[in-house]
Amino acid sequence: MDRRQFITRSSQAALGLFFAGSAKWLHAATPSARADRSSGEALNFAVSPSSTLPQIAIARGDSPAEMARRAIGALGGMGRFITKGDRVILKPNVSWDRSPAQGANTNPEIVAVLTELSLKAGARQVIAIDHTICEPRRCFSISGIGPAVIKAGGSIQYQGARAFRDVEIGGAVGRWPVMIPLLEADKFINIPVVKQHSLSALTAAMKNLYGIIGGTRNTLHRKIDESIAALARFVRPTLVVIDAFSVMVKNGPSGGGHSDLVHPHVIAAGTDQVALDAFAATLLGIRPEDVGYISLAHKNGLGEMNYKKLRVKQI
Repeated sequence: MDRRQFITRSSQAALGLFFAGSAKWLHAATPSARADRSSGEALNFAVSPSSTLPQIAIARGDSPAEMARRAIGALGGMGRFITKGDRVILKPNVSWDRSPAQGANTNPEIVAVLTELSLKAGARQVIAIDHTICEPRRCFSISGIGPAVIKAGGSIQYQGARAFRDVEIGGAVGRWPVMIPLLEADKFINIPVVKQHSLSALTAAMKNLYGIIGGTRNTLHRKIDESIAALARFVRPTLVVIDAFSVMVKNGPSGGGHSDLVHPHVIAAGTDQVALDAFAATLLGIRPEDVGYISLAHKNGLGEMNYKKLRVKQI
């Protein structure tokens, strides 16, 4: 099946699930009454570093799914990151009720592959989460991500009154509600789409962490760079997979028109969220040091802003 067929069928399936209203993924899973991590403890999901494997793998091609497979394979395979019995949280960008072709959300093919690979590596459960901006059922449905995850064997947790727990994040964020599935996770895979953003200049891995928190998030926009850096300090992902197959270069982060997009056909994966965001900035023609939160995260020791210093494998 080529990409155009996939998008057409995914959108049809998604809309069918949405209007059916009874699909199992539309119903929020009941979170456990006990979170495994105490308030104020940073969430470090990282695995042991390798001295020989690439730190970033950049794949190019025409199939987002195959590119994601090859990028993860170059990093050592999903078995390096996921072990038997892990509860894995996936965090795609599902903010908008837009179709895959509009590029406002993570490509569903990539999320499906990561679900599949995690389960094959031994995960006992794979859950996709996001605190969406538009109505969550519509976002997961129209984006194609809901049906893609379910078909691959995963499940969906969307926001609701019982989905969050107040946690001390620190920095410019302070105490804030965090999605409970993340607090109970063993591993965390961040799957952002690369877009221009009207406030932060760029949205990629670190900005995507806004989707793990609840509350009145627009109040954090007053110090958006500091808030993003605080979230990056609070959460260290197991793996980051950057979707730059299509990149929104204007009218971000929601977009809406095909003229808002360029199509680099790039998927990048790695363990350093700062370095991957720095790479993502270059796809928009932005110098990484000109993105406030990238500079802050680098200065705070959260990652390497000069991604070319790392072991980078081009595929």
